Amino acid sequence: MKHETDLLAFKIVGDSMNDGTRSGFEPGDKLIVQPFSIGDFRNSIGNDLNSFWVIEMKKGVLVWQIVEYVNDTIKCHPLNSFEQYPDAFIKVEDITNVYRVVQVQHKPIHYGEF
Repeated sequence: MKHETDLLAFKIVGDSMNDGTRSGFEPGDKLIVQPFSIGDFRNSIGNDLNSFWVIEMKKGVLVWQIVEYVNDTIKCHPLNSFEQYPDAFIKVEDITNVYRVVQVQHKPIHYGEF
């Protein structure tokens, strides 16, 4: 029996999810994600709060931690509290594609010259 999984990868650009620890997402990190249909997202997000998602909208692509779901609106939280990144509220109807982060591949750290 063959099991196929549709996984994609996104590369982090920007620092809204960089909290200064290796738990955050730094520019250059790669996120392995699993696509969700909007319907499946609506049905599961209430039981999957505090997880990380890649959210595509007409105006761009965001990586956020979803911390609340009320009245078909998600509250998204950046990890970077040291900058000017406030929580964002996004209506699910404005989302074109959504992906759950299933793995992070941190960019390599190089010490000195080789």
